[in-house]
Amino acid sequence: MPGLSSVWFRPDGARWEEDIVLDRDYRDIAGGLLVAAFGAAAGLYSLAHYRLGTVTSMGPGMFPTALGVLLALGGLGIALGGATRRGYPVDARILTPVIILVSISVFALMIEPFGLIPSVFSASVIACLAELRVRPVTKLVLGTVLSALTWLIFIAGLRLTIPAFDWPF
Repeated sequence: MPGLSSVWFRPDGARWEEDIVLDRDYRDIAGGLLVAAFGAAAGLYSLAHYRLGTVTSMGPGMFPTALGVLLALGGLGIALGGATRRGYPVDARILTPVIILVSISVFALMIEPFGLIPSVFSASVIACLAELRVRPVTKLVLGTVLSALTWLIFIAGLRLTIPAFDWPF
């Protein structure tokens, strides 16, 4: 397109043959609408199933309803921002959500037999496989840092009774 000479690369590192710029950022529009729908659904569910209460005497539905409304408004803000600026084509890969689901499943299957730290480390390293540009050392560092933060927050800070390591053998 004339006047738009930005050079950018696909997620696999290859350069686009021509400069392609869309009239809207469809990725932000779709993502914002999904976030807004989730927030609206959560807010409406909590509003329908829990007592709201008053500001001085808050009920159990006040906080989740407020969070749902804030999430819906934030999602709409993201979608409106995407509708007002130009964007790039989305290079969609079907393998990315599959890898994320595998990562969540690995965490769920590992937390009881192996403990918190090995399950967080494994899940984060597997989730990094969804992004093509993450180097192996970065994956290991991220897994280590997330495992340490998880231990600090949940075991040391909140004193939850989740074992840090629990080897089944």
